[in-house]
Amino acid sequence: MLLKLIYNPAAGRGRAKHRIAEVERHLRSLGAEIDVYPSTSPEDLTREASESSRGGYDRVAICGGDGTLNLGIRRFDLARGTLALIPLGSGDDFARVNGIPRDLRGACEVAVRGRVREVDIATANDLRYAGVAGVGFDSEVARFANERVKHIHGSAAYLYAILRVLPSFRPRHVRIDGRDEEVMFAAFGNSPQYGGGIRIVPAAVLDDGQLDACIVHRTTRFELLKTLPRAYNGTHVRKSFVETRRAREFMVESDAPLDVFADGEPLTKTPARFAIASEHLRIVV
Repeated sequence: MLLKLIYNPAAGRGRAKHRIAEVERHLRSLGAEIDVYPSTSPEDLTREASESSRGGYDRVAICGGDGTLNLGIRRFDLARGTLALIPLGSGDDFARVNGIPRDLRGACEVAVRGRVREVDIATANDLRYAGVAGVGFDSEVARFANERVKHIHGSAAYLYAILRVLPSFRPRHVRIDGRDEEVMFAAFGNSPQYGGGIRIVPAAVLDDGQLDACIVHRTTRFELLKTLPRAYNGTHVRKSFVETRRAREFMVESDAPLDVFADGEPLTKTPARFAIASEHLRIVV
């Protein structure tokens, strides 16, 4: 089997760079031939994954976290390419949902010997994402975590960002499918979880052709803070100010542009159309 191994040296606060030699060793011990490519920028990673997916490789292995995966699928040839994921990020939520182990030996064994599954891919303004996208509080938390949290990893980084962003946060006025809403945030999930295990849309299924939305309507900051821990097991959806919806697409508008983050990365701004793409991603699980 011939693998293209693409990694982001910055993924997981540098974990990918420090452990890539171990990944190579495991893959070769499993009989894989490997071409290794360290990306030099987000655009470079997207380009390399796109070119590698067009032929010549049995599988394109993306080594990193959810943000690295997001960059890898943006122009991936869904008709021809097969993607393997070796999780070395901070949260690795998409790997968890697909049963891909976080220990390197196990992840490499899946990359070489696992079965291929077809899953949905979501879009925001026709830009692809794998897991969850959102506007409002969660996007502001993601931005803070990306830009200002340097020495905390995994879900702890997200929790720290929540505590820093919450005191100054105000509800946002948006229109969702033409309906006026005042929300703390709205999340649109192809996958059930993000943020290192937060099950924000617990009923989401990766191959049902639908997006699941979690809309957190206006509430107090204290009530939001009390409710957020319940999102780790999905019971936040029982709260009266939390609404869930399911559809193939949603349209979100706002008076002023709001950031849309997806898979922990900045993707676009409102107005934004969230949808399920017509093609599927082949991923090794």
